Amino acid sequence: MAMASSQFFCDHQLHPSCNSIRRTTLPSFRPHGSSSFRPKPQFQRTPFLRVRASAGRKQVEIVYNPDERINNLADEVDKNAGLSRLTLFSPCKINVFLRITGKRADGFHDLASLFHVISLGDIIKFSLSPSKTKDRLSTNVPGVPLDESNLIIKALNLYRKKTGTDNYFWVHLDKKVPTGAGLGGGSSNAATALWAANQFSGCLATEKELQQWSSEIGSDIPFFFSNGAAFCTGRGEVVEDISLPIPLDIPMVLVKPPQACSTAEVYKHLRLDQTSKVDPITLLEKISKNRISQDVCINDLEPPAFEVLPSLKRLKQRIIAASRGQYDAVFMSGSGSTIVGIGSPDPPQFIYDDDEYQDVFLSEASFITRAANQWYTQPASTGACYNSPNQSME
Repeated sequence: MAMASSQFFCDHQLHPSCNSIRRTTLPSFRPHGSSSFRPKPQFQRTPFLRVRASAGRKQVEIVYNPDERINNLADEVDKNAGLSRLTLFSPCKINVFLRITGKRADGFHDLASLFHVISLGDIIKFSLSPSKTKDRLSTNVPGVPLDESNLIIKALNLYRKKTGTDNYFWVHLDKKVPTGAGLGGGSSNAATALWAANQFSGCLATEKELQQWSSEIGSDIPFFFSNGAAFCTGRGEVVEDISLPIPLDIPMVLVKPPQACSTAEVYKHLRLDQTSKVDPITLLEKISKNRISQDVCINDLEPPAFEVLPSLKRLKQRIIAASRGQYDAVFMSGSGSTIVGIGSPDPPQFIYDDDEYQDVFLSEASFITRAANQWYTQPASTGACYNSPNQSME
């Protein structure tokens, strides 16, 4: 079910490079059953007090409206009070292709990948906390850590460390993106938290600074400060915005089995001598000329992921065999375990018919981007998201 999100920008008086903020009314947010926020009082209008006085041939009318004066004062206080609540969309991503190009001295691997943001995402509500010592995080699903190991809390701690601000938050995460899926949901949450903290502080940091800082807590986080489509290299933290002729309305379906793939385990099974030898730049050029096709959607992490989770290889093969040209490409995103079908929002019929797949996570999606100086917004018509009641978001 689509949820409305509100977009905020910084007051240009606070930071000249930011757009002015337009306040909107947000849905009531009651973290842990309580709230310190009260709606702006609405005063009942009373008749104007009109006094007529004669001055020679002229009549002077003095109009006094106490309610209007009070409302004007309230508007002035409201305008100067600063941001207190913010609701943001936190979208996930897919890797259209993912090449692993080498092993680094620091133990990580070098990669070259086309990342693209998609319309599936979480909703995160931020509220300023009266506490100056601790953030509070709640969520709608079990299995999500709510302590300092959560990337949202890590991002807020990072922002305070870098800027010296003392804002703490009540945060509620409405989780739609499954974890262990290769979709970067946690990384997106962290990027969204950094963006939010910056809004509350009057844009003390530039987007470039937020992007650079974010690499300290996760390799995929910097990507979300791109325009939504980027060629990423290094560990993933070197982000180059690109413009590709990929229609934003091209449909896709995401199929994720209940089993997750451990990224560490996948990399343990990776053999560099068995990876693709295709130049990533060649893949970008092919997509620019011919859009997305099966031959360009190479993921070097598929073979090791299929060793870790053999049922995932069978799922991909069955989707390809049953599709009969329904999809332009079928591939795994990231380190798994989500299989993506580009070109249709519908999964093959066997996903519904076979008991083996009754607990899979299914979602329609499409590509999205963001405008400069704005965060991502949830499309008005987002793909439906389905998963069995037995499917955990852990």
